Amino acid sequence: MSFLPRAARGRWHRHLAWLALVALTASCAQDEGDTQTAPDEDTTTGVTAEMREAGEGLARRDPDDPMAIGDVDAPVVLIAYSDYQCPFCKRWVDDTQPTLIEEYADEGTLRIEWREFPYLGEDSQVLSLGAAAAAEQDKFWEYHHAVFADLEELGEAGGDLLDEIEHTADEAGLDGERLREDMADDALAAAVDEDLAEGQQLGISGTPAFLINGEPVMGAQPLEVFTASVDRALAEADR
Repeated sequence: MSFLPRAARGRWHRHLAWLALVALTASCAQDEGDTQTAPDEDTTTGVTAEMREAGEGLARRDPDDPMAIGDVDAPVVLIAYSDYQCPFCKRWVDDTQPTLIEEYADEGTLRIEWREFPYLGEDSQVLSLGAAAAAEQDKFWEYHHAVFADLEELGEAGGDLLDEIEHTADEAGLDGERLREDMADDALAAAVDEDLAEGQQLGISGTPAFLINGEPVMGAQPLEVFTASVDRALAEADR
């Protein structure tokens, strides 16, 4: 786990607490009116050079990381902390992630690194273990999209969740039986726990949560919030 300077952790905690309040307000507004809140420039200011440096320290930039997409040397790294049972995580995956991939990752300027943050109970932990097992088959993203697409069915599976995960994996082109076996691997459970602990150390208590070159963004904010943050990071990286 990456070491975080105490001062950077303190600033992140204060920043995340404020952004969590903003995100909660925005989410409630979206639920009531099914409209997206206009980006608030004040929610993403105050990012210090120390936070940028510490954010870079959290970026793994592992060329063999199956849970990352985008150039390993991209000037901007977006780290996403997510729970598969979180409806706002699904909203971000459906509405925002595709544009970020098309307009930035495919152009070599953005790398997205996924972190498991299963804080919504035992089923979340099981679904995260499935993601880690899918990564063993180098099919994390296939699993990722299939699980979010089948979220309603998986949420109603109850005691049949493992069977449903195996079925979903098979439908997505994975070896479902192997995935189910790999989910019992203690090493994969340790990797999920490490992701969760990393987010908790940052002060994250809800999902989705993001760090964009050290700049925290909380919640499934409108696309413009993310593009503005990425553009700021690119400008500071002189790209």
